[in-house]
Parts: sequence; C-alpha cells; structure tokens
Amino acid sequence: MRAFLGIPVSNELKSKILAIQKRFSNFDIKFVEPENLHFNLKFFREIRNEEIDKLKQILEQISEKFEPFEIEIKGIGAFPSKNYIRVIWLGVKEGYNTMISLAEIIQDSIEVLGFLKEGRFVPHLTLGRVRTARNKENLRSLIEELKDVEIGKMKVDTVKLFKSKLSPQGPIYEEVFGINL
Repeated sequence: MRAFLGIPVSNELKSKILAIQKRFSNFDIKFVEPENLHFNLKFFREIRNEEIDKLKQILEQISEKFEPFEIEIKGIGAFPSKNYIRVIWLGVKEGYNTMISLAEIIQDSIEVLGFLKEGRFVPHLTLGRVRTARNKENLRSLIEELKDVEIGKMKVDTVKLFKSKLSPQGPIYEEVFGINL
C-alpha cells in the first residue's frame, strides 16, 4: 500500500492555515484539504502489510527516546525555489531541530526493513502544489509578503502511519496506527 509517516496538524491551527491558503486563491494551486494537513516524516512508495508490524515495533522503540515537544509553525516558502515554484509550504521555527532528529532517527532505524534513507529532511507543512506558472511574479511577491507569517504553536505527541489512496478528487488518507511520544 502507498503510505507515509506523519504528524497531523492540530485542529486549533487549521483555520489559520486555511486563511493563508485563501490568500493564494487567485493562483492555479491544488491545496491540501484541511483534513489532510500534516508534517511528513517519511513517504513510502509501497509498504507491504507484513512490514507494518515491524515498522510499528521500531517506532515504539523510538518513541521511548522522545518526549512530546512543541513546534511553532512560522514562515512560508516554496520548493524547489522561489524562481521555480512547485510547492508552497509553511515552515517550523521552534522545535525545528527536534523534528529533524525524530525524522532522521526514524529513517536510520527503518533502513533494516529495506526502506532507503531520503535526502536532507526539511520540516514543512505543504499548503498546496502549483499547477501552472500563471501570475508567477505575483505569486512570488505574495510568498515574499508572507515570508514571516505566524500560524501558532502545537504539541507534537504522536506519529501516525497513514494509508494514502489516490482518487480523482485528490488523496484520501486513512490512519493505520499511531504511536505516542
């Protein structure tokens, strides 16, 4: 199954995130649905059912090394660059290094299951994917205007494995399991 490890966004912050998405409504962007907002720690192109229990065991061991921590969602940017915008994201200020440590330990620990380690991890929350370069200069200007936007703080106390089903309306995420920190 197609799946990923993620940290769901707290419900208290979703209205602020949706307000930011609305600021980009004049652009050709496919926004992440409110119920799908999350911080991605590891994307699995394919994970077999027999690997899920092993993954859960590894994550339970990792969770013993981490206490719940707070992050501050602040700042906006674009991947791969401001000159070629494909993804618009919100950043992490406070808790940035802890989130990186969590993601790196997960990636190092699951290599024994055959999952390749990804490149440099950058904590971010995807707002949407740009479909066309229409109004590129205006889009770049709005990102610059909002570069220091403050969304708020949330507690990170769980990591969840989500199944991702693709549909014509967009992806549908279903929780497989959650591990508390």
